[in-house]
Amino acid sequence: MSRFSRKQIVVLSVAALAIAVIAIAAISVCCSHHTYPRELVVADSLCESNPDSAEALLHRMPDSVLEAKPDRMYYDLLRIKASNNLYEPQKDSTIFRIVDFFERYGDKERLCQAYYYQGKYYVQHNDAPQTLKCFQEALDMSDDNTPLAFKSKIYSQSGSIFHDQDLFDDALKMYSASFVLDSVQKDTINMVNGLRDIAQTYKYKNKTDNSEYYYKRAYALSEKQGDKHLSQSVLLALASLYKSRGDIEKAHKILSDELADVDDYIESPTYCLAADIFKKEGNVDSVYYYCQKLLSVGTVYAKEYASGELYEYYAMKGDLRKALSYMHMYRVLSDSVRNIDATQSVAKIHSLYNYNLREKENSILRESNRERLFIFIGVSLLLVLLIVFLLFVNERSKKKILEDGLLISHLEKLSKESCIEKESYKSRIRDLKQELDKVSLMRVERESEAASRKLYIYEQIKKCVYEKKNIHNEEWLTIENAIDFIYPDFKKSLLDMSNISQHEYEICILVKLGFTNTDIATIMNRTPGTISLSRSTLYKKLLKKEGKACDFNDFINSL
Repeated sequence: MSRFSRKQIVVLSVAALAIAVIAIAAISVCCSHHTYPRELVVADSLCESNPDSAEALLHRMPDSVLEAKPDRMYYDLLRIKASNNLYEPQKDSTIFRIVDFFERYGDKERLCQAYYYQGKYYVQHNDAPQTLKCFQEALDMSDDNTPLAFKSKIYSQSGSIFHDQDLFDDALKMYSASFVLDSVQKDTINMVNGLRDIAQTYKYKNKTDNSEYYYKRAYALSEKQGDKHLSQSVLLALASLYKSRGDIEKAHKILSDELADVDDYIESPTYCLAADIFKKEGNVDSVYYYCQKLLSVGTVYAKEYASGELYEYYAMKGDLRKALSYMHMYRVLSDSVRNIDATQSVAKIHSLYNYNLREKENSILRESNRERLFIFIGVSLLLVLLIVFLLFVNERSKKKILEDGLLISHLEKLSKESCIEKESYKSRIRDLKQELDKVSLMRVERESEAASRKLYIYEQIKKCVYEKKNIHNEEWLTIENAIDFIYPDFKKSLLDMSNISQHEYEICILVKLGFTNTDIATIMNRTPGTISLSRSTLYKKLLKKEGKACDFNDFINSL
């Protein structure tokens, strides 16, 4: 430090500050434009449609792909996403670490997904307020690039949380927003489920006319879709609505006409409904029949109902032994039901209490962090000023007497070394320039050869189009060799994605060379419609998702 003047110290301090600012800006820019590995992007595209394959792909992911921390965080997020779509609960609190990272990193798309799966974590822990907070943050982070299906799912699940908390007006808003997005996508199955959720919410609000209207809309859509399971679930809900408002005849008609043969997953509610309808009609033998079935396939709630009805049945018949047996069963099941209801009620109260307590703790923590930040900034400024002051004192106290002879000798030595290094640099520059010229010449020659070959095979193929004749195997071999020269990685990229046939590869070549659908049909001796279908099929085969023929062209031209 004794060799620096006061002016040099000031300049160095300013330069250091400028370098720090530039470094921070550079890091921010780099982070905002980070490109994730292709393997992770492919796994992400499989998470919704084929989560099993996505999970297998993530399990085989090499460590070399995950060297960067953003890639590692993205990988952890995809593991949670795939598990969620396989209906597996989150095993730990990894999602909090992921949210914290992407909040600091600034990746809005990944942060939006992380907020959603953080909400799913709170769902598992019965924390409704925190769940809704995370879902809302995910919606706030979404933009025009966010998939509509993802936003629809958030709205729908937010509606379910509001519904469970008896906040039916809020639930209706969420369900309606989800239905609008499903309608835009023409997702009929989710549209049916959305209408059914809206109808059920209106039922809880005692607006049975509105509920009936939406149930009928849901049923009409399910019939149009041709989904028997979906139609039966909607009809079961509609029959339950009729029963609850006293339209027993309508409920019985649906039961006998549409719900006589139902799948296993709705047996319990269907048999409960049937037993209740027959009880209101005074048909005790049918009540007995369905209650016996419920004891085999029903939920704990259904079995409680069935045991109570069977107790009344045998009491009416005068069979006291069986009546007492079913009375005992009813009491045991009632205790189980009360325990479940009590647990759920406590969970609701506990989640609300925890939320209020957490908000209070967060407020205290934020205030404490703010105070610590101010103290840290103040101490840092004092340390900087102290360092500058010490440097200044050291500069003032140093000896300024230097021997001129030693200085001159040193300068001469530096001058000689500089001349030697200068000649060495000139020689290296000449060598590098010659190598650069050689590389440039080779590149120009290769580009010229590639252009020549491309023009040649294009003219040969165009000639075949004009003369409406097929291309022989020998000609195809020449064309493929030229393509391998012009686009060295083209064939390898395709084969890495899928094991395509020779015929499919020839279509890829013709598209890459810019030939139209009609030209390709002429060359391949096929109809234009067949070629369009082949391009769409190839797109799905290569990218594992649906796409149009024009999407296939864009993909091939991007390789």
